[in-house]
Amino acid sequence: MGENGGPRVAAGSRAPSVRFRKIDASSAGLAALERFYRERYVAEFPDPDERESLDNMRRYLALKAQGWYGDNNYHIVVAECDGEAVGGVVFDYLARPRAGVIEFLFVASNRRESGIGRALLDEAVRLLRRDARRHGARLAAVVAEMNDPFLRPATPDNMDPFRRAAIWGRWGFGVLEFPYVQPALSAGQQPVDCLLLIMRPFGRVPRSGFRSQWVELVVAEYLRWAMRIEDPAADRDFLAMSHALASRPRVALVPLDRYAGEDPTDGLVVEVVSAPDRRPDGIATAAAIARAAIPVPGRVAAQQDFAAAFALGDSGAAHYHLWLLRTAPDAPAEGMASFFTLPTAGFGGYLVLAGGLRGRGLLRRVVARIEARMRQDGTSAEGWFIECGAEAVAVFRHIGFVAVPCDYRPPTVGEASPGGAPERLHLLFKPFGMRREPDRLERDFVCRALREILVSVYAIGNPAASSCYRRVLRTLADSGRERGRGCM
Repeated sequence: MGENGGPRVAAGSRAPSVRFRKIDASSAGLAALERFYRERYVAEFPDPDERESLDNMRRYLALKAQGWYGDNNYHIVVAECDGEAVGGVVFDYLARPRAGVIEFLFVASNRRESGIGRALLDEAVRLLRRDARRHGARLAAVVAEMNDPFLRPATPDNMDPFRRAAIWGRWGFGVLEFPYVQPALSAGQQPVDCLLLIMRPFGRVPRSGFRSQWVELVVAEYLRWAMRIEDPAADRDFLAMSHALASRPRVALVPLDRYAGEDPTDGLVVEVVSAPDRRPDGIATAAAIARAAIPVPGRVAAQQDFAAAFALGDSGAAHYHLWLLRTAPDAPAEGMASFFTLPTAGFGGYLVLAGGLRGRGLLRRVVARIEARMRQDGTSAEGWFIECGAEAVAVFRHIGFVAVPCDYRPPTVGEASPGGAPERLHLLFKPFGMRREPDRLERDFVCRALREILVSVYAIGNPAASSCYRRVLRTLADSGRERGRGCM
């Protein structure tokens, strides 16, 4: 029989209790597994490149019964209500790093917010701790894969990814800050590069992060025992992760709410400025903050230009956002952010952290909030451009922006010097989310985005005829003819 065990969970005041069934290789256990897989697993795991096959799960249970896992272990626990599967968790114990791996945890959509998910995780941790104690060890951590909320998966997610990040953040998980890729699970599947590797440690979290060698061991053992990649060192995706880890002695663990731009403890209050007819003083305040921080003629738009940007509206094609930033709800606004989400990419107009906001390490957190807003705007954008003077390039490169090699001279705005030529600025780009080297920026992509920026941000009716666009077109071609097609 499949072993029944673990706690009962009250799934709401009017719902019957839920029992956990630990699946084994018996005929009854395999029958329960098949029901769970066909009725729930496939529907809740929409990406076929991430999904384990039913035949494989049967085989793993048989191997477990034969003792094949040795000091490691493999578990499937199903949450049942009146014989119906309403949730489940598949997980492994990895003996060498003393870590657990959650391969999959779900709760049926009509049972969420009932405590079942947390109880499934607690049951998994209980069994993993038992696995560790069996060999005289203590469980060091539990890791899991999660869709990166900032990246767009090939298959639509079955749950809002920012909501999922908030839930797992409350459960104590953070993001291991390195570029994680799930290798192809079989010859007919593809690698999955829109994932995070998240972790909940048990014990002290070093301020400098976790040793890269230990993180690499966790990933290698995960591939070997959970993904059945016999020799991880021969896998191209593992080698890329190993190379990335070798370049740093430690890997930071970033709280999930902070990574997703929702950290309530960061001492940053965002006030969203609405349309000008409802809050004209907010626009005036934001414009004044920008002018004070950037006292360069031709760089800061006039107050009426900020107001005009709201005409983009919420058509779905483009969005405009203006924020005031404070240290507390009743504190004066000492910072501002003005940005656009356009069909091809986002564009950061202004980002100012002054006064009490300055020097507190808030830039990354503001950027995370901006990117979360851009991602939720629902365009095709997967990254954003900014323009800045030479004095700010190093700061933005430090948080993941890369330079676009071109001669970029945007139209002057606001109070420009009489007869002055457009100032040369730096055009930078960053993919949404974790600091990664972006894919090579194709000229077509840069020029398409620039045309949208000139139309929506600078109100240029014919962007392809503008001197800014023609200069970028010419210098991009000069610096990278090998990149292929032109921009027209």
